[in-house]
Amino acid sequence: MGYDFAVMNTASSVSQRALSLRRWYRRPLGRLLVDVELSALADQLPNIFGYHLLVVDPPWDDCTLSASRIPHHVVQRTQSDPLTDAGLIGDSESWPVMTDTVDAIILPHTLEMTPDPHQVLREADRSLIPDGHLVILGFNPRSFWGVRRVLSRRSRGMPWAARFHSMHRIKDWLSLLGFDTLESRFLFHRLPVQNTRLLEKLQFLEPRTAHGRMLLAGSYILVARKRTVIMTAIKAGHAASRQLFPVGIPSSSQRNLRRAG
Repeated sequence: MGYDFAVMNTASSVSQRALSLRRWYRRPLGRLLVDVELSALADQLPNIFGYHLLVVDPPWDDCTLSASRIPHHVVQRTQSDPLTDAGLIGDSESWPVMTDTVDAIILPHTLEMTPDPHQVLREADRSLIPDGHLVILGFNPRSFWGVRRVLSRRSRGMPWAARFHSMHRIKDWLSLLGFDTLESRFLFHRLPVQNTRLLEKLQFLEPRTAHGRMLLAGSYILVARKRTVIMTAIKAGHAASRQLFPVGIPSSSQRNLRRAG
């Protein structure tokens, strides 16, 4: 029996990064961020309907999405964690989910943990039903958080060791896969520091409206819908009139008729 050690090492690395990010979310900065992200999710979930909702490797310990109208929620993680519950254990780039079966998928910083975010989006596209919804949360690289990541590029700690993807880039990737972006906004307008008192003083930076400012936002949320492909039936008469070649080539019977005339 053969083993693909490269795949095994990649999966192990993703699991360790995901575990490190969950630990970071338990610190002061992470606890404030998770409240903002779950609140943003609570604003969007009532508009998404269906029967099955999949959350892929969330970094939060508590992933109860009470605002969702979808009755069946499944949490998939790359490895088990005694502090969290998981309905599925699987690779972030290859899901144990049947094709065209899920009504909504949430990717909370999932794309930043994997070396192949395109494959994760392809898995989401495969698993979603037509008109299914995809919700993505990510760290904003075009902000002070992105500057902090550049300054900490040698650090292996999360989230600074992760690869941030801009909202604009995610929209481009989704458009190529056939998704329409329905909603997007920036979240959490505070500097990336762990000092609790300083974080409280920076609360005035939070915008009063739902639309945030890119340079100050540490995170963002994006909601997209899988586009339905409409098949147009071709009429029998029209199909019969189509030819293989653009210019008519006389058949042997036609040539014989011309000679007879």
